[in-house]
Amino acid sequence: MKDYSLKINGHNYDVQIDDVNETSALAHVVVNGVAYEVEIEGAKTLPASKPQVAPAPKSANSAMITPSGAAPSPRIAAAAPTSGYAVKCPLPGTVLGVKVAVGDTVTAGQTLLVLEAMKMENNIDADRGGVVKEILVQQGATVMEGDNLIVIE
Repeated sequence: MKDYSLKINGHNYDVQIDDVNETSALAHVVVNGVAYEVEIEGAKTLPASKPQVAPAPKSANSAMITPSGAAPSPRIAAAAPTSGYAVKCPLPGTVLGVKVAVGDTVTAGQTLLVLEAMKMENNIDADRGGVVKEILVQQGATVMEGDNLIVIE
């Protein structure tokens, strides 16, 4: 097993390459705790008696990769709220701070959280007033555009 630290677009990733199958150029790779099976292009393979086919894990998608320096974002954010209004992330970034707590009464225009995106701090404000029912992210979490951040009822 080999461990690597990669920096991609300013985000750090811890990568472990566990096993390389020489007969099919497949490698078992773990990126920040999420397992993937990848094919290495240009790798020389030994002749195999049978072709090996392995589907990609259903849980593997780029939205689930988080920088190693940040606490993992609760991916509840992808689920639709059962009731209330979900404040959605307008652009990909990192949550710098959450300014409200569950149970707080908020007004339209009040800052709910601060998001760092494109090296700028962006205030995410409430579109309407109500009571904070759920907070689906935490400080340091990486979020993608369209993720649910906070539910207001």
